[in-house]
Order: sequence, then structure tokens, then C-alpha cells
Amino acid sequence: MSSAELPFLRQLSREDSDALLALLRRRRVARLASVLSAGSAGDDLVLLLEGRVKLVAFGAEHREVVLGIRRPGELIGEMAALGGQRRSATAVAIDDVEIGCLRADEFRRFLAQHPDSALVLMRMLIRRLFDATQEVVDLATQDSVGRVAKRLLELAAEHGSATEAGTRIDLSLTQDELASWTGATRETVSRALRLMRRLGWVATDNRSIIVLDPGALRERCGIDAAARG
Repeated sequence: MSSAELPFLRQLSREDSDALLALLRRRRVARLASVLSAGSAGDDLVLLLEGRVKLVAFGAEHREVVLGIRRPGELIGEMAALGGQRRSATAVAIDDVEIGCLRADEFRRFLAQHPDSALVLMRMLIRRLFDATQEVVDLATQDSVGRVAKRLLELAAEHGSATEAGTRIDLSLTQDELASWTGATRETVSRALRLMRRLGWVATDNRSIIVLDPGALRERCGIDAAARG
């Protein structure tokens, strides 16, 4: 994982991270509860301290679309807070989480006083913009199997743990959620997973996925060694 892919807090210097943590108002949020809600004013933002959350938006016919998973050390709601806009997504706790809340004006003042942190934030936002652009390209050029293969590789890298068989994705996602995150239907994702199981690329068991052959997945979705580095 490159430094640009590390959570925001881990990219800060010790001095800057201590200063940011000292500003936070901490609270616990139960699993499946909303951390931030779409449509609300972006008056504050959140630093995720423990646990994970998923970002979801709703499209036509109120269809839920998973936009991403955030890990400890990552910011949530920073774009609405800095841009003075209403939130475009809802953040839902996947685990019981601890968050640190910060008003938008406090965060802007922190960035002004800690310019290196502002540069980290810029790199993070650029990375997210790049990833969002790549998602559009993948949606237009990859078939469903390729998109699912790429998503599984990302999940294994960010939420995986090594086992004797392969890398277990330590994240309980339904096929509906995986489908919404890959721009496919549940039936399409189910067929893709069946194919991958038959080829020996993955194993599945009770909503758990183990990546057995990451090389085959990378080849299927067109990720080469240079891109991974």
C-alpha cells in the first residue's frame, strides 16, 4: 500500500496528529446506526477512530449504492464541510465505532495552522478523485466479472487477513451490497462468484469470501504489476 492510500491520520506527523486528536469530541456509534446523513448540512466532519463505516447514496427508486468503506484514521464528511454544501451520502456504521467530531471552522483553522496536514488532505482528495474517475472508466469498459474481481482485490488489500488457503475478506457484505458497489445486479454478482469458485479463484462460505488466486483476479481485471506498485 502506498503512502497516499494510508488513512489520513496515519499520514500526519506526530505533532499534527496529536493536535488534531486534541480537538475532537468523541462518541460511540452502534453498529448499523447512521454516523452522518445525506442531505444534512455539512457543518461538521468526523474522524473515524475505531471500527468501519460504509458510505451509501440512493438513486432512482431509492436504490442503495455503496460508494466506499472507510477505516480507522479516515475522514468522513470533509468535502461537504469544506465546501459548505449538504452531504451527498450517508455514513452507516458496519461495526460498533468510535468517532471524533469536529466543526468545519475548527478543521479549517487546524489546516491553516498545520499546512503539512493541508497537503496530506489535498493528496487524499486527489486520490479519491482519481479512484472515482477510474470507477467510471471501469463501468464503461469492464464486464461484470472484471469489476467484481477488482473489487475483491481492493477489499482483500484493505480488509483482508491471511489464512492457509488465501486472504479472507474480514468484511460482511451481502451480494446486494457488492452488486451496488460494482454497478451490477445481485444476479450478475452471484454468477460472477460462481464462475470464480469454479475456476478456483475464490472460496465463499456464509457471506465470507477468501481470495485464493489474486494473480488470476488481477489478470482478469487488467491490473498489472506496475499499476499495483
